[in-house]
Amino acid sequence: MTRKFKNNFSSGLNTVADQCGKKKQVFFALEVLAVTKSDTQTLVLGHIAYHHAKHGKFNSSASAVAKHLAYSINAVKNALRSLLEPLKDEKEPLLIETPNKSSYSRTLHLNVKHPLGYRLLQSYTQMLNKQQSSHTLRLYPVQLHLFDSKSRYDSRHQHKMLMLQALITSKIKAGKIASRNKRDTYQQSISQLANKLGWAYMTVKSLIETMLEVGLLSVVREKVRKVVKLIFSCIKPVKVKLSSKQQTHVSTSAPIERYRDPIT
Repeated sequence: MTRKFKNNFSSGLNTVADQCGKKKQVFFALEVLAVTKSDTQTLVLGHIAYHHAKHGKFNSSASAVAKHLAYSINAVKNALRSLLEPLKDEKEPLLIETPNKSSYSRTLHLNVKHPLGYRLLQSYTQMLNKQQSSHTLRLYPVQLHLFDSKSRYDSRHQHKMLMLQALITSKIKAGKIASRNKRDTYQQSISQLANKLGWAYMTVKSLIETMLEVGLLSVVREKVRKVVKLIFSCIKPVKVKLSSKQQTHVSTSAPIERYRDPIT
């Protein structure tokens, strides 16, 4: 990556996110991502599931969802259209809609007849009540306020990056609680992360490169049995602005040689 490009990233760094404005987040489950195979549908469903668990239903507009998630309105409408239809080889959709007299808002519910919809509602309800059971899905908090794109129409790389960051930071926090030595790192290969998220190897590699450039995570490279493992650790996050031109540059950049995996 060129020095000029790095300087553009540096000039986009702002103050710490919590000092910049209101914290915005959405939760997602890997199980939903595996079924929908769409980060847009996964985050839209996560937003609706949270409100269903908290208020008994979701009653809002597509434009309000788009504003909260930093998606275009058309992206949200397309996601809702897919979620309201049964997935391939399934009889029940993940979402159901109740007729609403208002032309502005939509009333949506998780479909508890769908096994994943039922588990998702159970998981969000227990999260809100600060409970957890063996049937609870792991929900990862995506910190939407950490990143600020000038255009919602160029946000796919941004959202994927924040989802990956959510997964890694959650694993680091879980490691601190579970391990006796209070381990504050998370070790994975790019292939392992790609398999967890169902994304292409090169996509994950590009996302890691962006996270390093904008300062969301710290990474150390380690070779373990001919495979490159990346050791992730948290650093104090900042809110980042990335222009559409820079997003395109990042997503189409050449392979990152220092993270080549596996090594033969």
